[in-house]
Amino acid sequence: MRMERRWNGMLRLALALGAAILTGSNASASTMIKYTTSGAVGSENVTGSNIITFKSLPSATFGSPSFFSLGDFQVAALPSGTSTTYDNTSFQISLMVDEVDGVVPDPNQSPLVITGKLNGTVTGANQSTVRAIFDPIGEIGFRTGDVMNYLTLPVTDVYLVPSTTNNGVTTAEGHLRTVPVPEPTSIAFFLLAIAGFGARHRLRSPKVAS
Repeated sequence: MRMERRWNGMLRLALALGAAILTGSNASASTMIKYTTSGAVGSENVTGSNIITFKSLPSATFGSPSFFSLGDFQVAALPSGTSTTYDNTSFQISLMVDEVDGVVPDPNQSPLVITGKLNGTVTGANQSTVRAIFDPIGEIGFRTGDVMNYLTLPVTDVYLVPSTTNNGVTTAEGHLRTVPVPEPTSIAFFLLAIAGFGARHRLRSPKVAS
C-alpha cells in the first residue's frame, strides 16, 4: 500500500511537470506582437452610394495577452435627404503577424481572415443604424514561430457611428493570447520520465502467484 501511494505521488508530480512543460513555463509573460491588417467592404446588396470603407492598419504592436485593434470602419457623409441601405453586405478583415518579440516568425500560420455582414441604413451626415455583425470564429489557434496564438472577438456586433461622430470611425477589436510552444527535448524528457516511473512501478510491484 505504501509503495502504491509513493507511485501515485510520483505520477502526480510527473503529470504536473508535464502540464507545466506543455503549457509553457512563461505563459503569463508578455509577448510583443507586430502585425498588419487589411480589410474591405463588399458592394453587393447596397441601395444607394456605398459610403462605408475599412481602414486597415499598416503596422501596429501590442503585448499579448491583450485586446487590440483590427482596424476601423469609416462611414462617410451623405448629402442631406439621401440614404444608403446595407442588406447583408459582406466585409472581411485579414490579420497578419509580422514579428513575435522582434523576430520574423517561422513557421507563420497567419494571415487569418475574419468575415461578416453589414446591415442597416445611413441617412445624411448624422444618422446611422448600420451594424457590423461578425461571423462566429470561437477561438482560432495558429502558430507563429515558437508561440501558439489564440484569437477571439470580444465584440461580434459593432454599431457604426455616422460621420458627425468621431469622423465616422468605429474600431473593430480582437483579443489575442499566446502560449509558448514546448521544445521537443522538453516533451521527450516528460515522456521518458513517465515511462521510467511506469517501469519502476512494474518492477517493484509484488508478483501474484499463479
